[in-house]
Parts: sequence; structure tokens; C-alpha cells
Amino acid sequence: MLKKRIVAALSALMITVGMLCAALPVAAEGYPLPEDTKLYAQSAILVNLTGDAEGDVVLYQKKADEVHAPGSMMRYAVAAYALQRIRQEDMNIDKVTGKYTADMFNRYVAGTGVPTANMTFGEEWTLRDLLAVSFMQSASDAVTVLAVAIDGSVNAFMDGMNDMAADIGCEYTHFSNLTGLDSLGQYTTARDMYRIIRYCQQFSEFEEMAAQYQVTVKPKSGGSRTYVSNNSLLQSSSIHHYSPIAHSRTGLSEHEGRTCASVARDQGYEYLVVVLGCPEENQKGETGLHYRDTKTLFQWAFNHFDHQTVLGKSEIIATLPLELAWDTDHINLVPADKVATVVDKNLDLTQIIRKVTLYEESVQAPVEKGQVLGQVELIVNTDQVIGRVDLVAGETVERSQLLWALQGVGGFFTSGWFWLIVGVLVLLIGCYIGYAILHNRRRRRQRLQRGGRM
Repeated sequence: MLKKRIVAALSALMITVGMLCAALPVAAEGYPLPEDTKLYAQSAILVNLTGDAEGDVVLYQKKADEVHAPGSMMRYAVAAYALQRIRQEDMNIDKVTGKYTADMFNRYVAGTGVPTANMTFGEEWTLRDLLAVSFMQSASDAVTVLAVAIDGSVNAFMDGMNDMAADIGCEYTHFSNLTGLDSLGQYTTARDMYRIIRYCQQFSEFEEMAAQYQVTVKPKSGGSRTYVSNNSLLQSSSIHHYSPIAHSRTGLSEHEGRTCASVARDQGYEYLVVVLGCPEENQKGETGLHYRDTKTLFQWAFNHFDHQTVLGKSEIIATLPLELAWDTDHINLVPADKVATVVDKNLDLTQIIRKVTLYEESVQAPVEKGQVLGQVELIVNTDQVIGRVDLVAGETVERSQLLWALQGVGGFFTSGWFWLIVGVLVLLIGCYIGYAILHNRRRRRQRLQRGGRM
């Protein structure tokens, strides 16, 4: 088991290089919702997804680090860990199978009240089918078979899944079952779910599986059967249908209400929404509030934000005093690259605060163009960081050999060694003068004594 955990940790680290794994999105607090917008969720997060997690921007969050029960939404974590292990062990998801047994039913399915995929004892499914149905449905039988097929036991799978969550930076997440049932050891946050979904998206197999509205499985023995998602965001006949959805998973907590995690893509933009702790109905008796909140945040994002260049690459942001250069006494600092990100369409770019951090008070020539000398953060709404970039030297400046030599001479005369030598010389001169005075006095006395005898 220890070996498995070590391998899992190393694999997670390799796959998440370039992420902030713990990498966090740039924004601090996000933008405020419009005053007339109602959100029922106790906790929520809206993130603009970019090419890598380091560039992601939180556009809105509501108690995103508050712990809640995930319900079956935790199947994102099941998929993430399963795909990680499949990659580590180089399993063929279309050939490796798992078999449903009576022992699995008795230990993990019977009496839970969790729906099943109606697997029969002895039935074998491929890992691909088990993954797809486990994610699409709250199928306790399929997810149990998946865990045993991959790690040999449900407990080993659970341990590995929790290790994975910790490895990718989840700070307040722990799982104690695969079904999504409420438990003291089963909790997560909106921000941690963002991290888990981001990790899922590292696997091409996840996108292939999660994008399906229905899946047809073909057991090794027996006829095929088709399963359809019961997620209303994906159902074209539902009032909650939302066509830009790329993938989504809902959950139900007996004590905290509904949950939903989704990713939507449209017009070249990609957003992620997680809502937790949505009540079953509002004061009007309307249901599906987790769907309403999800659509509300997506629609606000697509309609209210766009991608803009907020800082040009050649713009002079700051200057640094420059020493040992003959023709100039300062160096201009410019962004290492342009900063382009998703911002409020109505944002006045002149109102963006530029917080500059210089790594030195001054710099000495030679300086190479592109040398990193500081950083600038771009801030709106007082404390929301919408971007940050290194500040680099805008040009190459050669060192003046004359000034360098003079500095060396001047440095010597101001150095500790110089003053030590001066001190020694003063001491020697003082000693010599003292000796000379004593010597002269002695000679004078000797002359006086000789003169008296005469």
C-alpha cells in the first residue's frame, strides 16, 4: 500500500506540473453579482478556465472555502483518481474489466438506498463503461466494481483518492465512501472541487466520457443496455437545460441540500461553476435551485465578461537607478509579456491599479535585456488581482570599464581593509613619534650629564 501511495503521489506531481496544484486562480475576491441577482447556494465559485490553471481567474466566489457535503458530485474525484491509476498502471480501459459479485452487493450496495445500474452478479464491464456509468449515474454497483478492478478493494481506492486530493492541493476535502452518502468524513469545498475538476481535465479520457449524455455498455456476457443522464442541465426537454454545458455532475446531501459542479463552453470562453448547499425549494415552491444558480452564474459570465489585453508588453511600468553605465543613470522596466485576461466588459482600464514590486533598490551594469528585476500586479475592486507579470529590463546596457575601475578604487578607500591599514599606519607613526621623543629626551639628558662633568 505504501508503494502505491508513493507512485500515486509522484504521478500526481508529474501530471500537475504547470498547474498551481495546488495552484490557485489569480483573483482574490472576484466581482460582486448584480444587485438583482439571487443566489440560493450556501457556497459557490465561478472560474474562468484558461490554457493552464495558473492563468485561471476567479470571477465570483461565495464562501468558497466553507466545508459542505458533496453528495454524488464527488464522482469527479472518483473519475480523477481512477484515470490517474489507469495511466500509472498503463491499463487498457477497453480491455481490462471488473466483475460484480454478491460480496460487493452485500458490503457496499445493499441497504444504502443509493441507485444502481442493475448489474447482475458475475457480470463483467470494461473500465470505460464502469467509468462512464459511475460518473453519469449515482450507480453504487458500478462505482464499487470500478474501485475493486483498479485497486483491489474499495478501501485501497478510497485511500488513494484521498491521497490524490491532498497531492493536488485540496485543503478541506476528505472522502469516506464512493456513493456520495452523507458522512462525517465526507466533505469538500467549492474551491477544492475546482481543483479536482481541473485535475480531471488533464486526462483526455475524461472529456470523452463526461461529455456524453447517454452511454451504451456492452457486458462481456449478456445484452447491451443504455443509460441516460438525469442531469436536467443536459436534458433538452427540461426547463433547466443549458446548451453550453460541456460536462456536469449533481449531488444530493440529506442534510445540506443539492450540489452541482459544471463546465460550460461558448464563444471561445470556458467557465467552471460549483454550487453547494442549495435548498430543495425556495419560498415560491420552485425546485431545481442548484440548476438555477448554475445557469445564473454561467449566463452572467458569458454576458458580462470578455477577454481584453490589460497591459501591453512594451509599456514602461517603472525605472530603476542604474550604476556603472556611462550614458544613462536608470533602466526602464517593461512587462515580460502582455497581460490578457477576462474582465468586466465595462471596466475602465485606466482605473486598474498597478502594484509594482522591485527586487532591488538599484542595479549595476551590465544589464541584459529581459533580465527580471521586479513584478507588477494588476488590481481592480481594491483587492482583486486580475493579473501579474514579471518586470524586465527593456534594453541591454553595457558596463563602463572606467566607472567600474573608479568604483573599485573608491571601494577600496571606503572598505574596512583600507581603514584597517590606515589605523595600523597611524599606530606605527604614533609609535615612531613616541619613540623619537623618548630617544631625543634620552640624548638630551646624556649631553647635559656630560656637560656637568666637564
